Amino acid sequence: MIKICAISDIHGDLPEIRPCDLVLVCGDSVPLNVQASTNGTKKWYKDKFKAWAENLPCEKVIFIAGNHELRFPGHQIVYEKLFPGSDKVTYLCHKEYIYTHDGTDYRIFGTPYCKVFGNWAYMYPDDTLRQVFNEIPENLDILITHDQPYGFGDILLQEDCYWADGSHIGNKPLLETILAKQPRFQFNGHLHSCSHEQIMINNTAHYNVSMKDEKYNIVYEPLYLEIE
Repeated sequence: MIKICAISDIHGDLPEIRPCDLVLVCGDSVPLNVQASTNGTKKWYKDKFKAWAENLPCEKVIFIAGNHELRFPGHQIVYEKLFPGSDKVTYLCHKEYIYTHDGTDYRIFGTPYCKVFGNWAYMYPDDTLRQVFNEIPENLDILITHDQPYGFGDILLQEDCYWADGSHIGNKPLLETILAKQPRFQFNGHLHSCSHEQIMINNTAHYNVSMKDEKYNIVYEPLYLEIE
């Protein structure tokens, strides 16, 4: 049994986390005011995010990038060296990590890739997404994505936003992958104001864990779960 905390879309705010075993951060951590700066992004992750994550009351922190991590692509090795798998804080970019707790291995895969909706990072057309998502293994305990699967909790609920028009705006190749690979749990953010309740996608328990709404205000609490 492990106690996990899952969050996403903190956009520069570093929240307090209750004691747990594993913290998962599903992308879009970088502040909006430095997201376009290579040096500013690196400095924030090195000086702010790393110190926060290393001091969290948990055993392990795993995080992925999101579409706002504009300076991660092309500088992949920088963040892999800054947050190696052997340390308390590990960065995953379309990779698997085995987290061992009390003699039990938990298979975790993290991927940042999203459907195209603008000129942001890690966005690919559906045909390319199907190819890269095909690399996600079966028998995962946890799949961490940034994007939201299509048709399941992918309708924005914040009524005072003009782009919240009641449409399904999730990622179709991601849904296809979840149905095919059937991870036990899948966590994401990206679509801030979607339902934050558990939604079952066949045998997969899905959660949106964004902490901010469409206007970048923190309105949601971290998700805490116990997983066998």
